[in-house]
Amino acid sequence: MRGMLLACLVVALVAACSREAAPPVADAPAPASPPAAVVDPTVPPEDHVGPEPAPVPTAPALEAAPWSGPVLAADAVPSHFLAQWRKAENRATCAPFAPADTTDRPDAKPRAANFSGGWAVAYDEPGLRSAFGIAGAGIEATGAGDSIWPDSITWADGSIASYGLEGGTGPGHLAYLEIEGQRCLYNVWSKLGEAHLLALLGKLRRVQAAP
Repeated sequence: MRGMLLACLVVALVAACSREAAPPVADAPAPASPPAAVVDPTVPPEDHVGPEPAPVPTAPALEAAPWSGPVLAADAVPSHFLAQWRKAENRATCAPFAPADTTDRPDAKPRAANFSGGWAVAYDEPGLRSAFGIAGAGIEATGAGDSIWPDSITWADGSIASYGLEGGTGPGHLAYLEIEGQRCLYNVWSKLGEAHLLALLGKLRRVQAAP
């Protein structure tokens, strides 16, 4: 009997020990962060290796204006240009400009043309009156870029020409031209097509003239 009681006591003690709480599990360590880059203070900043900066886009360079070169001598252009300019009301603010040559149109004949308040010279061709020409209109320049014409050219000196079909339907082409340093609106026209109008603009030069 005493042996049975002793055996039961031993079993009870073993069961009690097995029911003791297990020790708490320690928190898992946080994952290590990658080491920060070390910058050597003895190395100049420009020598540190790093990503190349993105290139900054630049606007394409503008072409020099056709009239930025030497002026034409008075005797190098048809006399109509200076004769008309000298009679113009706007001569003080609208210098004479003329094509450097018209060799691409050997049959073209220059003549005086009427332009209220300003001056103008037109070129006639066989069967085509006023085939092309230029006028220093009696109108003050206020921004050719804001004109009704759909296309434009801007030159390095700030001069601008906008152009399109005359009257919106053609067949002739007309350009409104503002030349830097002049206060009038120049009209340049051609009934020979857009390509000829652009070529004509590219040939314009200032004409030397005494006041």
